[in-house]
Amino acid sequence: MRDLTDRQLQDFAEAVSWEIAERLPDGRILGRVGELGATMTELDFRLAEVDKRLGLAGKTVLELGSHEGHFTIQLAQRCQQVTAVEVRPKNVVCALIRAYVHDMENIKIHCKDVRGIDGSFGRFDIVVHLGVLYHLSNPVEHLFRIKDLSDNLLLCTHYGGSTLGFPRDDISYDGKTYRAHRYKEFGWQDGWSGMEDSSRWLEREDLLRLLRDTGYGSVEIIRDWEASGYPRLSLLAGRSAR
Repeated sequence: MRDLTDRQLQDFAEAVSWEIAERLPDGRILGRVGELGATMTELDFRLAEVDKRLGLAGKTVLELGSHEGHFTIQLAQRCQQVTAVEVRPKNVVCALIRAYVHDMENIKIHCKDVRGIDGSFGRFDIVVHLGVLYHLSNPVEHLFRIKDLSDNLLLCTHYGGSTLGFPRDDISYDGKTYRAHRYKEFGWQDGWSGMEDSSRWLEREDLLRLLRDTGYGSVEIIRDWEASGYPRLSLLAGRSAR
């Protein structure tokens, strides 16, 4: 971490509107204690599971949907190189501030929509995909587009089901149909929302089938739980059995 005075840190904190705060190594807070609060004090449990199974040291990581860079920093502290993709310029600025305050130079940030990412973007040891898939209107096409980016995918997403009350809206792709339910999104002005008017949440078993269809022979469930009132699944998918 850089040696910053309280006033300097305050100016960084006030330079942009924040959604998430983190507790810095010296105990001070960067960001805003809002919806998630000052939570960034320990390694996120999903990243910890990847570190335990694959080892993050020396790895190149692509993070899709990096938001304000709170996980980007945790990855950069352990990986060789982190390439982050985030569509909102405000969030990119937040991530750049975090990277500067933490004195991290192994981070590259792209202001880009993840829907435009495909195999031509590069090749990485691990793709980290947290809280993005359920914001897409066609998550099936997206997972097929990114399947060649890495042999390892850390995925965390909400999933749909008949009990949620969302209208059924299945997705057909390459001759197969995946059960899904439509969810209303809230637009650009909502920092926690997707880019489209609505998204589709795949049903749990169809999501797992989709991962097999995109070539992941190994799928390890990290946690299946309820978050914000909806079912959520974290998993690690790999091209070969581990």
